[in-house]
Amino acid sequence: MAKRKLTTQQKRRVSGKRQKSALENTAAKETDDKSLLGEEQTGLVITSFGKRVLVESESGEAYNCAIRQHLGKLVAGDRVIWQTDVEPQSGVVVSVLPRTHELSRPGFRGQTRMVAANIDFIGVVTPVVPGIHPDMIDRYLVAAKQLDIPVVIIINKVDLLESEADWDSIAELLEPYDEMGIELLPASTVSNEGLEVLREFMSNKNSVFVGPSGAGKSSLINALIPDLEIRVGQLSEASGLGKHTTTNSILYHLPESEPGANDGGNLIDSPGVRQFSPAPCSLSDLEAMYPDFAPFLGLCKFSNCTHTIEPKCAIKQAVEDGEIAYSRYQSFQRLRQEFKEMEQSEIPS
Repeated sequence: MAKRKLTTQQKRRVSGKRQKSALENTAAKETDDKSLLGEEQTGLVITSFGKRVLVESESGEAYNCAIRQHLGKLVAGDRVIWQTDVEPQSGVVVSVLPRTHELSRPGFRGQTRMVAANIDFIGVVTPVVPGIHPDMIDRYLVAAKQLDIPVVIIINKVDLLESEADWDSIAELLEPYDEMGIELLPASTVSNEGLEVLREFMSNKNSVFVGPSGAGKSSLINALIPDLEIRVGQLSEASGLGKHTTTNSILYHLPESEPGANDGGNLIDSPGVRQFSPAPCSLSDLEAMYPDFAPFLGLCKFSNCTHTIEPKCAIKQAVEDGEIAYSRYQSFQRLRQEFKEMEQSEIPS
């Protein structure tokens, strides 16, 4: 006897029952999973890897945690609500507490990539070797201005400066920042110069070190945190990935000046990048991020002056008169052009 074929309507009914059954099973599984979780508690994200994060409990233990899908990307410095799971030293992040400040940079295909959260101090690390790049410094200064966060320029590897002439050339390069009142801190992990002053800046703060690859951020962190190798090993073991070089930011606790001083603070090490860009903004907002431009704004012939080809431009005149550093003018124009191109790329054709 031949099998009777199902009608289209019957197929739909069967398919609908299967889908309903699958959804019910999924809901039941989620309910069961939730019942196995511990009580909700606050925690601190130490680092992220893949779709998981390393969360530090209030007692200082590290837990390898999954993230609820609706929460999005979490980064070092995030404060979260999480629950322990049935597996030892594992858990689930169920919500994220509001962020105060967040540092991000452009990622692939125009997407924004978070670097660190809840930061209140930025150390821009720039090395004398292979060389100081004002354009890179200016980009981080704009980002710090946008976030309204204190910033220090850390002139790293000063032990490599061999003569007075070397010091003079560095001083000349950094003179615009000194005139703006930005703190310039010479540092060396060889001579330990500047390290104590840096510790004072970072006391009781969530700090982040930024800068290009090769700037010496890792050496500085090693000098500031003597037992760093032990901590890295512990974090690698807790993540279950073994020792590896992370491409994400990692938060470390700074040691206290003395037992019970409660002045350690946290330090977030961010990956070195070849090119950093602050959040895109309007021309007027970008002008406001350059405090050395302030005395000359509003004095141009045209109110919408881009300070490029327009006649009677007060900014260009100030550059010619030496009242604004040419390197600062160049970095401003590069950012202005980048932001303009980003804006045009987002306009539907």
